[in-house]
Amino acid sequence: MTMNDTMKAFVLHGAKDIRQEEVSRPAPGPGEVLVAVRAAGICGSDLHYYAHGRCGNFIPTRPFILGHEFSGEVVALGEGVDTLPIGTRVAVDPSRACGQCKQCRQGRYNLCPKMLYYGTASVVPPRDGCYAEYVTAPARNCWPLPDGFEYAWGALLEPMSVAMHAVMRSGGVGGKTVLITGGGTIGQMILLTAVAFGASKVIVSDIKPFARDFAVKHGATGALDPTMPTLAEDAAKLSPGGFEVVFEAAGVAPALDQAIRLSAPGATVVQVGTLPDGTAVPVNALLTKELQYVGSWRFANVFDRVIEMVTSGRIDPRPLITKIMPFDQLGDAIVQAGSGENVLKMQITNPA
Repeated sequence: MTMNDTMKAFVLHGAKDIRQEEVSRPAPGPGEVLVAVRAAGICGSDLHYYAHGRCGNFIPTRPFILGHEFSGEVVALGEGVDTLPIGTRVAVDPSRACGQCKQCRQGRYNLCPKMLYYGTASVVPPRDGCYAEYVTAPARNCWPLPDGFEYAWGALLEPMSVAMHAVMRSGGVGGKTVLITGGGTIGQMILLTAVAFGASKVIVSDIKPFARDFAVKHGATGALDPTMPTLAEDAAKLSPGGFEVVFEAAGVAPALDQAIRLSAPGATVVQVGTLPDGTAVPVNALLTKELQYVGSWRFANVFDRVIEMVTSGRIDPRPLITKIMPFDQLGDAIVQAGSGENVLKMQITNPA
């Protein structure tokens, strides 16, 4: 095997065991392109895999490459690709759906039962991700970046699409009062999206002062500390009668309980965070308030919308990026991202 046939990649072998290795460089198949990764983000699921060697019920059956938030440059074309010239700067939708099932045909490819998401152990064997020098991707999953659109912003499109999808699942936030429980990366992205879509008031609830302060600085009308015994009273001062749209983005059971109890009668509650199986839900509150309770899983058909929102200036992604580190320092970047110390989005970069 020659050096041209290999590449550097970070391979997860177990809990807190991620190694930079020389692995085979993939070749694009029919309908695919080879992307030289220029920027990649670290997601909460990557941190779970690193910290625990698994992510919820997803247990790797072999070592694999993490990462699913990325952008880069097209450097090789597979057979039949004529829409993406070599050198095109792209962001990649990491959802590799089958395109044939009922859900895909209905345009809800995020629910595809045969989904091959990058950097996940949800399938056997695990699907390698983007913490590598090169990644193959279907041409249809690649979105050209406009002039001036930075690679770092392109690597944010996947989590921003999660936020956009959640707002669209709510049925709309224009002119409505909104509560977001959880001020992590996704919660802050929902905030930016809700403000851009014309919410009359957006409140963010989080246990961390950093998250609350960040939210207020970037468009929130106010913030709540969910640990305060006066939470209900504090919320009522900010939005008497409750909130018309509530997003649960913390992924912890008490936050979901608070989200439902602080909602207004007739409100919509959108669950974005993944909760443990068996989590109790205050179902009588759903009943007596006639709440719409919907799930929002990954995203579908919104990559182009997010690009347009960023390009137009309606959403500014720059404050979300806490730090950018070199590709070779991915191990340190993951440790820093998982420290919980005033971190939103950590990225790695691998310039040409």
